Amino acid sequence: MTDEYTIQPKLVVDPADTRTYDVDFFSKAANFWRANEDFGLTEYVRPTLANGFAYQASVAGTSAGAEPRWPKALGLTVVDGSVTWTCVAAGANGINAISSPTAASDPTGLTIAGVAVSETRKIRLTVSGGLLGQNYDVVFSFTLNGVARVARHKVECRKK
Repeated sequence: MTDEYTIQPKLVVDPADTRTYDVDFFSKAANFWRANEDFGLTEYVRPTLANGFAYQASVAGTSAGAEPRWPKALGLTVVDGSVTWTCVAAGANGINAISSPTAASDPTGLTIAGVAVSETRKIRLTVSGGLLGQNYDVVFSFTLNGVARVARHKVECRKK
């Protein structure tokens, strides 16, 4: 199975310049809380509405049908169905790491180099060239949580 999606917003580049940037896949990489799901001991989740924290299962179980009222202080807990969550620092907790990224230009003509993972959930790349007035898709392929993914990011070549 391969998931495919489009990353917003588009990038506008001058064909005469070289630009290095990160594409953030947080919305796909975060392990968001889900209703009526089994969660294992020490598994991390993020609230569906970001609050600056992550939560670690200190008691394994099944989540309730509605998201709990998340505590907002480190070490505090909340019972959610049969799961008990402990508030922890957000950091990389609850973020599934991206691996094996590649990128290509569609249509060909945009030069793409230096494709690598940045901060667990981002793909960093350098783009240059392309034809003035041409629109391109940077087509990413990568693995996330054991699943092959494809994402497209619009790049427009315009003069500054």
